[in-house]
Amino acid sequence: MGEAIEDRVGLLMSYMEMETPPNSIPINALVAVEGTPLEDQKPIEQWEMIRMVATTRIAFPESVVRLSAGRTKMSMEGQALCFMAGAGSIFAGDKLLTTPNPEFNEDKEMFRILGLVGKEAFADGEQPVSKPDPIIEARKAKEAQRAKELEDAKLKPRTADFNPRKVVTE
Repeated sequence: MGEAIEDRVGLLMSYMEMETPPNSIPINALVAVEGTPLEDQKPIEQWEMIRMVATTRIAFPESVVRLSAGRTKMSMEGQALCFMAGAGSIFAGDKLLTTPNPEFNEDKEMFRILGLVGKEAFADGEQPVSKPDPIIEARKAKEAQRAKELEDAKLKPRTADFNPRKVVTE
């Protein structure tokens, strides 16, 4: 986002001041989006990303360093160097919150070429349990009831006194 090296190091220093270091530290490169104030921002150099990954790995040896936004602009070689520098994770899937991400099959092929093995989901612990949202559950019940009413109406025989409304077009 146009920050200087000192800004990036300052972010790591703020993490160091935390009582408990973060378990996960994402390393992002700005994805300039048309129509935003930073649309003309010069992309960060791959070497800066690699350097930031390496610095983060040295400063936080127990944290997971995640190679995050901006990978669509990085070459496979650049990403490989990030892994060698200490990245231990990527955000997978075709889209992040607002910007594209490499397709899953592209990442899978990159992992194959680089000899990397993906970690199974929730390998380190139990899968979190999602609690049902009462508002969503109520909406689903209402939608199911309405769908049943419509289905019942379709099956109901039409009576002789039924007169559909006539639409006149001119």
